Amino acid sequence: MNNYIISFTKKFNYFFYKKEISNIIYLHDEDDNERLDHVIFFEKDNGDVIGLYIRGMNPLISVNRVYDLDDFNLFSSYEGLIECKENIKFKIEYIGLFFNTQYNELLGFYFANKDVSSSIFILFLQDEIYMEKDCTKYEASRILEKRFSTEGFITYEKKCGTNWRQLNF
Repeated sequence: MNNYIISFTKKFNYFFYKKEISNIIYLHDEDDNERLDHVIFFEKDNGDVIGLYIRGMNPLISVNRVYDLDDFNLFSSYEGLIECKENIKFKIEYIGLFFNTQYNELLGFYFANKDVSSSIFILFLQDEIYMEKDCTKYEASRILEKRFSTEGFITYEKKCGTNWRQLNF
């Protein structure tokens, strides 16, 4: 594991592992109600949030709501933003992180509860966050292979009670 991968495994371990997600928060432009596809927030049971923003190769992470502290500088492009919540309750007990084999780039991640009955699969596509809910690890791996077959990807996983390990997803 290189320092780049170690950095992301520490961040995801700290921000997401064994955390209970109660809502996904999407932001919409107040002017035309269009959803921003490059930012997403996960709301925990205690009301705290973890935001992800993609513009380029790697996501930025924030623990601030957009109206508390605009860490992603969204108000430089938008006059006003509306939060739209989608209820999705589950505890993250499995994390899969997907890295590019050629560059220091986080391609996406897969979260699931213990029995994989609830999951979130996210890909970072330069300026868009692509998300699938409740897909299996197999379905997620097919999407990854289709999209990144020429470049390849490395997968690291963390299961309940284990350390991070590299595997073939």
